[in-house]
Amino acid sequence: MLAIEPACAFQEAVSGMMEQHLPLQWREVTRFNLCIREVLVKHLLMPLIGGMGLIALIGCAGTGGVIPLQLHVAPAGAKKIVKPDEPLKVAIGEFVDGRRSQTGLGVRSHLWGGVSYFDVPGNKPAETVAHLMTDYLTANGWNVLKEGSTERADVVLTGKLLELFVHAKSRVGFTEMTTKTKLAIQAKNLSDDSIVRMTLSGAGAEDVFWFDREDLEKVVNEVLTDSFSKLGQDTTVVNRMLRLTNP
Repeated sequence: MLAIEPACAFQEAVSGMMEQHLPLQWREVTRFNLCIREVLVKHLLMPLIGGMGLIALIGCAGTGGVIPLQLHVAPAGAKKIVKPDEPLKVAIGEFVDGRRSQTGLGVRSHLWGGVSYFDVPGNKPAETVAHLMTDYLTANGWNVLKEGSTERADVVLTGKLLELFVHAKSRVGFTEMTTKTKLAIQAKNLSDDSIVRMTLSGAGAEDVFWFDREDLEKVVNEVLTDSFSKLGQDTTVVNRMLRLTNP
């Protein structure tokens, strides 16, 4: 049970006003109510607020869980790939994971200690990048054959994911988000079996006040989109074959 002091500080602060304006029978009741309010604020409300603050701090600590990143083609308005002048049928072949560490995509370091881990749904980032490449080329006017198509392709694109790193570090007042990508592309021209090789690299960073998964996804998507655009910028089509503009 809470102990109520005979004279509360809050009561004393307003006792003069009560003496002047309240009848005698109401003064003692009012003093008691004011004292009760002060005790409740001091002994119940303040600890409750402190407990809520502690819960918030605990929420800023890492639990070792996995944060799935939804990667997709960057929205309209981002840098676009140059569409080939000649018709070209492209098939997307196998994309393999060639990263040194193939466990997840990176780490989020929490403000009050601990970490969480980033990954893509299915834990297959190379396949995810292949789907993104397909979506991006299609959205920009390339004739990409659907998987299982019986049409004969002019070019088959395969890839090796060398790097897809995502990191977020929370500090007091802001969170640093960084990403780095590196994708080796091989384009095989089926008419003469010639091969064009390219490396598409990208990097990006952004600071935000509060960490939000969607903000990080936006950074990664824009970096991947920008790297994909280099495929069209650095190549040209000659007689339905893909060639480097600057061999």
